[in-house]
Amino acid sequence: MKTTLTERDGNTVKMAVEVSTEELQDAFDSQLKKLAREIRIAGFRPGKAPLTMVRQRVGDEAILVEAVEETMGEWFATAAIELDIEPVDRPEIETGDEIPELDKPFGFTATVTVMPDVVLGDYKGVEAVREASEAEDGEVDGQMDRLRDEFAELRPVDGRPAQMGDFVNADFRATYEGEPVENMQATDFVFELGGNQMFSEVEEQIVGMNIDEERTFPFVLPEGFPDDLGGKTVDFTIILKDVKEKALPELTDKWASEISEFETLLELRQEIRNRISMGKAQNSDQLFKARAVKAATDNATVDLPDVVVRRRAEEMVVDFKRSLEAQGASLDGYLEASGATIEKIIEDMKPAAANNVKTEMVLDAVAEAEGLEATDDELAEAVAQMATAAKVDAKTLEKRLRKGGRAEELRASLVREKAADLIVDAAVALAPEAAAQAEETPVEAGAAEPAEDTGAAEPADDAGGEEA
Repeated sequence: MKTTLTERDGNTVKMAVEVSTEELQDAFDSQLKKLAREIRIAGFRPGKAPLTMVRQRVGDEAILVEAVEETMGEWFATAAIELDIEPVDRPEIETGDEIPELDKPFGFTATVTVMPDVVLGDYKGVEAVREASEAEDGEVDGQMDRLRDEFAELRPVDGRPAQMGDFVNADFRATYEGEPVENMQATDFVFELGGNQMFSEVEEQIVGMNIDEERTFPFVLPEGFPDDLGGKTVDFTIILKDVKEKALPELTDKWASEISEFETLLELRQEIRNRISMGKAQNSDQLFKARAVKAATDNATVDLPDVVVRRRAEEMVVDFKRSLEAQGASLDGYLEASGATIEKIIEDMKPAAANNVKTEMVLDAVAEAEGLEATDDELAEAVAQMATAAKVDAKTLEKRLRKGGRAEELRASLVREKAADLIVDAAVALAPEAAAQAEETPVEAGAAEPAEDTGAAEPADDAGGEEA
């Protein structure tokens, strides 16, 4: 087979393919055997008729035409591999008016959209904001306050009316035009004033009431209330039966030892500080990595075909559908409730899809430029971790991944992770304050910043030494 790349316009290429007489004969013979298994000829059992008789019955021209149609996809795929292009859509095949003949080469042209080339920009030395990871005193104090609140005692109030923050025990009922309102009656209902367990308008009425006091007042039911009562005004009656206030424990060593494994309050605060710092450090690392990779991605140039972006958006819709089903909902139910359409969701997801595809392509390009690979041992370790998390046998999972073609997807993911780590390791961390100050500082008219050499080479030079 001879293949030639005749035209390229952006992400659209046109190739000319010439199939040899030997390849054409192989396709013909294969189609003839297939027809022999399918065709019925009197006097012979299915599939037992001689090939010469089948050939005579059907005719060489018809067999060859079918052979070409059956094998065209295979020839195109082989040509694409030879030309080192990655088609992303169905090709437009043109064979001309010439009828294929067995003793002559067969030619066709194919026009197809392909994955674009990635032009890397600077990916070493990119700047990214790194959030502080040290726990602040206010954060530690806040956690201590939550602990005190968790272990607080409720004590009866004495000599004062109810106020926000109190826990009250009350009976209540609501009537509309003299009739009780369903689901608006309760006895010994305990709740915290200001705790978002009761309508705020009702809570405001309770504030200032004393124990055993009864109060009736007009209350507008919220929209959407059952039985078409939403927006209607009811008579709401509440009887306050008990009021308790929250008594917070004192911050002492004794209290710290009672609620934790630590003997002193100082030790407890230090443990809380360490946990907060650890959590902030993990979050800071994740954000810094995402920002550094985004900076490298923004510096690259990729002309993404719409067909690629749409395909990824459609995959995201499938993921969204699965997440809804995992929560007991459905995509159809979501569409009905939101008034959206599948096409609208796809369009809304396109920006994120484009960003994801461009990021992956940039990481792939960085990996190629730097010669990064994932070994079989690294792949096996990743599979083992997945198997442990899923509580399945590692070998069984690996066979399943290889059978479904997902093992190489996992390997590609590992390589991209290495590329991301390379970007992060070479990135320059900026403090949030410095970054904010740099954004606010205006550049004087006519002033040009000197070019900075980050050490990042173009892919071709480097090799030689996931959106738009």
